[in-house]
Amino acid sequence: MSKYMSFESQSFANGELLLEALSDLGFTTVTQGKDLPLDGWDKRNTRAADIIIRRRDVKTHHLLADIGFQKTPSGYVAVVDDMDLDYRLGKNFVVRLQNHYHEAAARRMAKKLGGTLIKERIGKTVKIRVKF
Repeated sequence: MSKYMSFESQSFANGELLLEALSDLGFTTVTQGKDLPLDGWDKRNTRAADIIIRRRDVKTHHLLADIGFQKTPSGYVAVVDDMDLDYRLGKNFVVRLQNHYHEAAARRMAKKLGGTLIKERIGKTVKIRVKF
């Protein structure tokens, strides 16, 4: 049975950086508002979010439900259908999104400081530095 899962321990503090990270992952069409209903496969498990990627707008993954991000005091929390994580997006979706989020933050910092962004992969670790 499909159900929405929330990732409270992995929140995104800045909405603009979250949108940039989603765009980096190919999710360019988003709906923004307050407590918008998520359209899911299981109509009994209704959820709401403030930033939504509608499943009809994502052609590459054939999602079963919308992907949402609910605003909380600690930031935006991902709300994703568990079957989409298992079969469509991959279980590491939130981790990949976090990596792109941190990279977007580093790009913003590099631009602000007038530096350049240097990305370096060491095994599974990606180091991001700003060079002046």
